[in-house]
Amino acid sequence: MTSNDNTLFITGSSGFVGRKLATRAHSLGFKVIGVDIEVDSNAKWENHKVDISKDDFFNLIPRNSTIIHLASLSTDSACRDNPRLAVDVNYLGTLNTISCANKAKADQFIFASSEWVYPERTKITKQFESDILSLEDLQSFYAITKLVGESIIRTESRIPFTNLRFGIVYGPRKAPGSSLEALALKVHNSEEILVGSELTARRFIYIDDLVDGILKCSVLETKKIPNKAVNLSGNEIISLREVVKATDKLLGKNTHVSTELKLPSIRNPVNDYAKKILKWNPGTSLSVGIKHCLLEMTKQNNSTLK
Repeated sequence: MTSNDNTLFITGSSGFVGRKLATRAHSLGFKVIGVDIEVDSNAKWENHKVDISKDDFFNLIPRNSTIIHLASLSTDSACRDNPRLAVDVNYLGTLNTISCANKAKADQFIFASSEWVYPERTKITKQFESDILSLEDLQSFYAITKLVGESIIRTESRIPFTNLRFGIVYGPRKAPGSSLEALALKVHNSEEILVGSELTARRFIYIDDLVDGILKCSVLETKKIPNKAVNLSGNEIISLREVVKATDKLLGKNTHVSTELKLPSIRNPVNDYAKKILKWNPGTSLSVGIKHCLLEMTKQNNSTLK
């Protein structure tokens, strides 16, 4: 993949996905401008401290650039704990960002939505971009902010846009940021594991594969995408039981998992459309992804992880 002439303007550039995306894009020769409430002092690209919910930052956006809007309160727990901040960042911040993009006459707008916009099921059912979604089917305030965010962009954007619905993102970091990472670390540490249901499942997506998908979208003219939503999710639906088993295999363990006998929670946004329109295919296997996560979280050169 090579860069185009457009600048990538990334909100939330100091976050987990934002930093990985900016680093990768910069290495490929893109001009990158990042904005975040906390500035990354180690960044090799242009960086600005911006509160997207309050600041008018359109003057930082070069004409004809691609906006990648990642900034948000990005977990369900964070939104539950501070709903007012979630409204400020996820609603007002998104409205302000698309308004700045319109004013700056940017080329395209890419919004980091989430698989959370799909309702949870108890059985494996494929979920597509064309599904009719309703706020009444969502039990999470975070999920609601993402679906409303999509609607804000759909109604307010004056430039081509794409809503990328990320699967559950996982990858190497110091502390677990997803259920997959948390489970893998518990297996590694031989801790007690209690889940609602072992059959709870998601389309987990490894960070490097996600970044690749975002970059492929950024170099594609989004006006050519007839469907304005695209699922960027993993190739397989993976249960919590399978996460534990894959980690056991890596570590040579046989972990017991206790359950609360609850109904499984399943979201299954298939990625067929992304593969077709973006020519993208996530290639990181579950075992490889777990190994990279454990190596970073534990910082141990355990021979079973080599």
